[in-house]
Amino acid sequence: MEVLKLENVSKSIGKREIVKNLNLTVNEGEIFGFLGLNGAGKTTTIKMIVGFLKPTRGEIYVYGKSIKNNRISFISNIAAVVETPDMYPYLTGIENLKQLARMDRNIAQSDIEEAVKLVGLGDRIDDKFKKYSLGMKQRLGVAQVLMGNKRVWILDEPTNGLDPSGMIHFRNIFKKYSREKKVTIFISSHILGEMESMCDRVAFLNEGEIKGIEEINNMKGNLEKRYVEVVGGEKDDFCNN
Repeated sequence: MEVLKLENVSKSIGKREIVKNLNLTVNEGEIFGFLGLNGAGKTTTIKMIVGFLKPTRGEIYVYGKSIKNNRISFISNIAAVVETPDMYPYLTGIENLKQLARMDRNIAQSDIEEAVKLVGLGDRIDDKFKKYSLGMKQRLGVAQVLMGNKRVWILDEPTNGLDPSGMIHFRNIFKKYSREKKVTIFISSHILGEMESMCDRVAFLNEGEIKGIEEINNMKGNLEKRYVEVVGGEKDDFCNN
């Protein structure tokens, strides 16, 4: 089943075209990677998908319906982390999650507790958000996604700021939900290895344009070569956090 579709999506700010004629589809239960160097247009695209920005041209569809005219029903289907999670600084981690849960009557206390456990914040969840490191903020943002029990996740560099063990832990969570619960995940990153070890397909983005979309299973061992081929740059530009 086709869950997410971008059709000729472009975004201009002033005279500068940030995103150029993007076309892609994401299927149910798929982890779809959006790979590009910093500044390639990943976050701008994600902001359009979640409704923070309006495309200059083109259409975005979720479950076959344009988000332009169905924003409320669209929001009910997705959970998102865009850039660094921004929550109330003087509330604790758990207070922030409870505040967010009040907006969704389907979230139970047990859902919050399970999400906190899964992201590994149990011993710091009562600390104030303003004291959190970048990695801890990312963990709390993913907890927000997990507790919502949504069918579509839009994740903007969710492993940014995590140590290697944290990155592996999150990767396993995403794969588990995708495989076992058929959650559809659209995830951006500039880290090549993360995409290769987690995604089913990857779109290569460069200067606002998709240069190619490839299935990971068909590219084992050749993803680095393909990235350099279609995007350019040096290995160190995209292999390291």
